[in-house]
Formats: sequence, C-alpha cells, structure tokens
Amino acid sequence: MPPIDPPIDYKKLADKLIAAYAEKKIEYDSKKSFIPQQELRHDSQLPVIGSILSLANCTDRYRDPIALDAVLDTIDLEKVYGNLEKREQENTDPELDYDDLLVRELLHYFKNNFFTWVNKPTCPCGSEDVDSKGARRGAPGNPDQVSVIEVYQCKSCGQRVEFPRINNPVSLLKSRKGRCGEWVNCFMLILHALIGGGGDSDRIRYVWNQEDHVWCEYYSFGAKRWIHLDPCEAVADEPLLYCNNWGKKMSFVIGFNRHYMIDLSDKYITPEKQIDKATITSEKKVKVVIRYLNSRKQSDYYRQVLLQLLQSIPEDALIKVYQRIIVPHNAETLKKTTNTSPETTSSSDLPVGRQSGSAEWTKSRGESG
Repeated sequence: MPPIDPPIDYKKLADKLIAAYAEKKIEYDSKKSFIPQQELRHDSQLPVIGSILSLANCTDRYRDPIALDAVLDTIDLEKVYGNLEKREQENTDPELDYDDLLVRELLHYFKNNFFTWVNKPTCPCGSEDVDSKGARRGAPGNPDQVSVIEVYQCKSCGQRVEFPRINNPVSLLKSRKGRCGEWVNCFMLILHALIGGGGDSDRIRYVWNQEDHVWCEYYSFGAKRWIHLDPCEAVADEPLLYCNNWGKKMSFVIGFNRHYMIDLSDKYITPEKQIDKATITSEKKVKVVIRYLNSRKQSDYYRQVLLQLLQSIPEDALIKVYQRIIVPHNAETLKKTTNTSPETTSSSDLPVGRQSGSAEWTKSRGESG
C-alpha cells in the first residue's frame, strides 16, 4: 500500500507566503525609497516637506499610558456615556456602530462642554479688548511644550497679557483652551483613550493642511472607511466642509497615523479650490519623502515587534507588519487610484462658513464661505 501523504496545513502555508511577501516588501521599500541624509536636510527647508518631516511621528504622544489615564480622570465619562445611551436608542443609521456613535458624542461633548476657543486672551482685569504686541519663543524643555507665547496689551488697564500656545496634550486637558492646533491635539488624545485601546492606535490620524488648519480622522469598522472629524466645528464625515462650505482654497492635505502617512488632497480639495501644488513645492519631492518615511516606519515596526517577541524566527513579526501596515496602506492607496473624485458633502444643513474664531479672523483666512 503506497504511503499516505500528510494533510496540507493551508494556514501554515499561507502564513509562510505572507511572511515571505512582507520580508521582500520591507527589503524592496528600504532600497527603493532611500534618501541620503544630506538631501533630506536640504529638502527639510522646503514648504510642506519640512512640515511632513516634523509631523512624521506626531501620533506617538497619544500612546503614552499615563496620558491616556489622565483623559479618563479628567473628562465627564458619566455625561458622555449617558448621552451615548440616548444616541444608541435614537440611531436609525445601520452604518453607525457603537464606536461611531461614541465618536460623535465625544465631538459634541468636546465642543460644547469641555474646550474653549481663544481669539485673544482675556486680561486679568476682565477686559477682552487687548492689542497684539507680537510673540516670543517658549523656553526649551518646558513641561507644557509651549512653542510660542503670544503677547498682548490690555487697552483698559495697560497690563501685559500672554497667551502660551501649549503643545502637550495632557496640559491641554487642564487649560482646555486654544485654537485649532490645541483643539485637535487634545481631542486626538481623548480619541485614543476612548477608542484607540487594544492596539487600535493606528485607526486614528492627524490631518494637516498647508493652508493653516488641522483636523483628524478615525477608521470606522462599521463603515469600513476613514471618517473626517473636525472638533473645532463638532462636524463629522464632511470632507468637503472646507472647500464647499468655508470656501477655502488649499494645496496639500496630509494624514498621519502611527504606521504611515498619506496624501489626502484628493479627498478634501475640489478641483476649483485646488491651489496649484507646483506653486507651493515639488509634488514629486513630497511623494518621495512620504515614501521614504513610510518605509522607515515599516522597518522600525518590524524590528520593534521582533524585539517584543523575543524569538529568532521572524515569521510572526512579518505577519504583524503585513496585517497592520501593508494591507491597510495598500487598500487605501488602491482606493485612491480607483476613485479620483472627492467625496461629496453628505449634508446641506451646516451653517455657511467657519463657526470657530471671530468673523474678522475667519474672513481674513478666506474661510467665511
């Protein structure tokens, strides 16, 4: 009787193929996207590219367990989850699952109960009538990570008034005030604390626009796509808010999450509001730098997982790279190439123009609608 071949372990075979593919991709991307450091230092002085380099790891700060605990100790969880229960009962949209409703409740809570917009600081005497007298840099290594201190003078009492621009998201949980940078920075930390647990910190990303605005996105498991969020406006899933509603012209929009960054300009900018990218910086250079940084993130994550597993066989680490970086990035890139038209705004009942900030300031920025 001929020997019987053992049954094929298809799961094991699939894992070997995935690991082999991931290993080759890491090696290929590292070689193909390499940029000499001298060239990178030169390019860092260019618009957009300098910002991309400085923001490459901007989401790392939201993974600090102490910072995430500070969120849970600070926000009114009873209020948030009490209102969330009402949202669940009233929800009629099958696309919205529990996390989607929680995010929308957090937007509402953050805008209406937690954070405050600052046009100009209020003088200790109570007057809001202050004149700008310039700004100075924050001291290096300060715990609030203050980058700039705006200086004002009160017209009523003549007192000097300062407004520090805080970058430490934990400090913002205490100050609870600022402009769009502070709003998004603090809201990102809250999002990570409430929906980013269990290794899902890569489903939340920071979105930067060259024309001086920032917002964020999260990946919805229910809708199976990235959802736009603007905490300053308490608006969700309105990617054309800026072009169609504010009337804002933009050049580059870049998204950053833990594992990769991506050009989101086509998602947020309509053709008639698209500033010619060539007038800002080389689009080709932007693509090259993004590819280089993504390759580094991919390699760094592989080495990090390999160390965590404490084993000489790298197959499990390669599979993690494939699942957490390669598959999501490839899927999103494919979607971008097959769907070149911007998503349409889903509702028409939003008030026209930007709602955060003074009317004078909003008009000066071309965001009044």
